[in-house]
Amino acid sequence: MRYFTREPPAQRGSPRCVPGDGGPRRRELGLWLLPERPASVRRTRELMRGALVALGFDAETVGDGVVMVSELVTNAIRHARPPYELRLSCDEDTLTCEVVDASPVLPPIPGADGGPHLTLAGIDAANDADLLAGGRGLEIVSRLSGGRCGALPVMLRTSRPPICGKSVWFALDLPGRR
Repeated sequence: MRYFTREPPAQRGSPRCVPGDGGPRRRELGLWLLPERPASVRRTRELMRGALVALGFDAETVGDGVVMVSELVTNAIRHARPPYELRLSCDEDTLTCEVVDASPVLPPIPGADGGPHLTLAGIDAANDADLLAGGRGLEIVSRLSGGRCGALPVMLRTSRPPICGKSVWFALDLPGRR
């Protein structure tokens, strides 16, 4: 299966799991272990909204970031396996949001058909992972991030012993940059 990437967050090279960072140095802003249930979606949105507001993003970008992280966490819960992590990091110009899970299977490149998506209220109301299904998440992330998204193998940081999983990520320009 192919993986997709434009501007990987912290690691370049072959699509295999290796510990450590192989790319440019990034400043970690946060690393959270997420609960293994659909309520993680709500919690992750709260974390993302708080971080984006604190970093000075405008309301539209905050909204887009919240939708994108919702889609990535929903995909992880629906298609991967725990543990789940949320990682936020930045360099001089870019904020990168990663949702990491314990499945090494990388998602395919999103197609051109995004279609309508589940609303935030609908995600909040879901008590069952089956209700979070939809098949449009990565296309939504690709569209809202301007194609600055991807997936790559990584080591989970919150698991002992270390687990090889994957990071699905998107990037946003920091306010006042570019």
